Amino acid sequence: MAEPGESLSERELDVLRAVTEGATNKEVATMLTISLNTVKVHLRNIFIKLGVSTRTEAVTAAIQMGLVALPGAEPIESVETDASDEADGITDDAPDTAVSPRPRFTLNRTEIALALTVLAVVMLVILFGWQNLSAPDVVTPEPFVEEMIGETRWFRNRSMPVETAGMAAAAVGLEVYEIGGETAVGVTNAVAAYNTIDHVWTAKAAKPTAVADVTAAVLFGEIYVPGGRLADGSVTAVVEAYSPANDAWRPIASLPQPLSGALTLSDGGFLYLFGGWDGAQYLDTAYVYDPGADNWRPLVSMTHPRAFAAGEFVTGRLYVVGGTTGTPLNVCEYYDPVSETWSDCPDMLSPRAGAGAAALLNRLYILGGGSDEIGDAAYSEVYDPVAQTWQVVNNPLPDENAAWTNLGVARIETRIYALGGHRGSTLSADTLVYSPFVYQTFIPAASAGQ
Repeated sequence: MAEPGESLSERELDVLRAVTEGATNKEVATMLTISLNTVKVHLRNIFIKLGVSTRTEAVTAAIQMGLVALPGAEPIESVETDASDEADGITDDAPDTAVSPRPRFTLNRTEIALALTVLAVVMLVILFGWQNLSAPDVVTPEPFVEEMIGETRWFRNRSMPVETAGMAAAAVGLEVYEIGGETAVGVTNAVAAYNTIDHVWTAKAAKPTAVADVTAAVLFGEIYVPGGRLADGSVTAVVEAYSPANDAWRPIASLPQPLSGALTLSDGGFLYLFGGWDGAQYLDTAYVYDPGADNWRPLVSMTHPRAFAAGEFVTGRLYVVGGTTGTPLNVCEYYDPVSETWSDCPDMLSPRAGAGAAALLNRLYILGGGSDEIGDAAYSEVYDPVAQTWQVVNNPLPDENAAWTNLGVARIETRIYALGGHRGSTLSADTLVYSPFVYQTFIPAASAGQ
């Protein structure tokens, strides 16, 4: 397996050079006479070795390291490579030869002039603003400033375009994506991205298959959305991946069985899917997706069958907590991808189904969720894997006693975004942000009978 800081192989450099020239994955496959899956595997290894997560970051890092040159740039000196690989008909399955970073390059006069022109344009943009250079029909959203909610560590951001619950949520870069879900008019395939800097929602390419009761995870810059509930109430095995860089969707290998309400997680190299509902029963199944081979394979089953669980990848483990089997659960277990075993962790303070989760600074935050036992979502929770303890985290909107379920949760840097969901029987369009640092907590008061 590729390791951070490891030298790129010659074939990986070939792929990186093609990407630098603007080639798509399909074009790279055609240029190098290799399969599309092989291109993805090479890109995955490149990302790991360079310590990046997107194509743009990979190109930038490669140029800074002297691994590739900008198109038209003249290297100071060349590095000899064995050109016999292609002549001998060596395919992509043959062993690659590791190479060291190439020397720095210089720009000719034409390229220097072009660079100065680009710099001048950038200065004009800075001086006169983007609006002066935009097309006349571009509509600029009204300015928005987030507001702190009371004396909590929660903030209110610009609301989502439509009240939605049961959608997939994921973060890429500084944008939060909400995908599909159920609105007042039914299951949707709409996709929107929230720019957390400008506080603006933007419509994106619609998902080919409209689904609700889904989760998502990010793998090598793409957002994967497996299964879900269709508009007619049936469950699907369709899996689709979204590329924010290209604003485009593509199908990947279908699930071994139709699932909704399953938990999708990523450890940075593979995709995992835990539990769910197959239309007839709650499941304890576990699957892993290999992006290089484009296939799913079963793993050791969970200890507890469940759907609508929450969880994240924390300290090298894949945590699955809460969920329901018709009755909300407070159980916690984790999967170790190295030993391929399941272990129990301490139960949550309260049963929760339909909660959202985010990992931050080696802690697992579980937001929302509800049950008949607690009656509402009066508080959320945070788990410390080192101390193996759960603590209470205050919820936003403390005066609203309705249970907060089926929300979308994603983390960007040190802030956790909570989108929409159900407030009791009411759909929400709230975009709420939790900032854990210097946060306040409270312990629910015991009833008079306790």
